[in-house]
Amino acid sequence: MATDVLKQTDVLKQLDERIQASVARIHQLRKENEQLAQKLAETEKRYADAAGQVKQLSAERQQHENERNDVRNRIEKILTRFDGIDLG
Repeated sequence: MATDVLKQTDVLKQLDERIQASVARIHQLRKENEQLAQKLAETEKRYADAAGQVKQLSAERQQHENERNDVRNRIEKILTRFDGIDLG
């Protein structure tokens, strides 16, 4: 009977150790989850900032393209006028 009590005590001790290990692992995983959530939030913010910059740069590029086309058209008109002048 004493052997049975010792076996039960050992089983309870092992169960307690497993529970404590599980609780410690849960705490560790929660901490890791919080860290990952923070990294994700930071990454999402950087992504949003970069997307804003891309949008701004795209708008600036389009504006420069429009200005360049305007200048090209003006130069072509000027050159067309010169083509019509008889210099001889």
